[in-house]
Amino acid sequence: MVPSLEAVLSPWVAQLKSKTNLPILVQWGENPAPGSGLRLGDFNTPKVVIRVRKPGAVPLLLSPSLDSLGEAYVEGLIDVEGSVDDILAMAHGLAEAGSWTEGRLARIARHFSHNKKSDREAVQYHYDVSNEFYQTWLDPAMVYSCAYFENGDETLAEAQTKKIDHILTKVRLQPGQRLLDIGCGWGALVMRAASHFGARCLGVTLSQRQFELATERVRAAGLQDKVEIRLQDYRDVQGQFDRITSVACSSTWGWTT
Repeated sequence: MVPSLEAVLSPWVAQLKSKTNLPILVQWGENPAPGSGLRLGDFNTPKVVIRVRKPGAVPLLLSPSLDSLGEAYVEGLIDVEGSVDDILAMAHGLAEAGSWTEGRLARIARHFSHNKKSDREAVQYHYDVSNEFYQTWLDPAMVYSCAYFENGDETLAEAQTKKIDHILTKVRLQPGQRLLDIGCGWGALVMRAASHFGARCLGVTLSQRQFELATERVRAAGLQDKVEIRLQDYRDVQGQFDRITSVACSSTWGWTT
């Protein structure tokens, strides 16, 4: 498996290295030797390590998208090690690499190259239609992302709760830890993290309607001492966090420190 995997990934690495120099190490296997694997740049110590845990992750590396990489992480196909700052720096590096404009990895680059004004306008256009509109077809907690039907007989509300618990368990959230949820929606994840995992949470959104209802729900649940909702761009958030989550319609990213 190792030679074939290396043979498949080597051209991808060579193409990337011809355009940019990123301190990323790609590894595979149960117990890879320290420093072994494929290097996406010239460095002594990698800032980000991508560890391939299962063969199904290989196509995602060759032709990745934000959605598929997020799914691979949640499903345990890959692990990503590194600080939040370094992971974001890696994404900016990919955005600047001209070779990615021809492939699906350009989606990742575009995701991180948005500016604050365009992001705010896009979010408000999409979510500020009205809370009543989304309440007509979402679950009671208004979780606007894929549900987790573990057995197939769950209600939508049960499946959404299982999805949130799966995410918080995946990032190994512990009582007392500080969690940042980027794009917190109507507050379902941060409220669950506070009430059932004992975390102290900050949720940020660019939607005025989401901010208003999420704040109201936190107050109604008596979680004001554990949960704060802000109408704020995540790039303006300051402070330190033990865990960071960002849940999109079909993907999830989570970071641990």
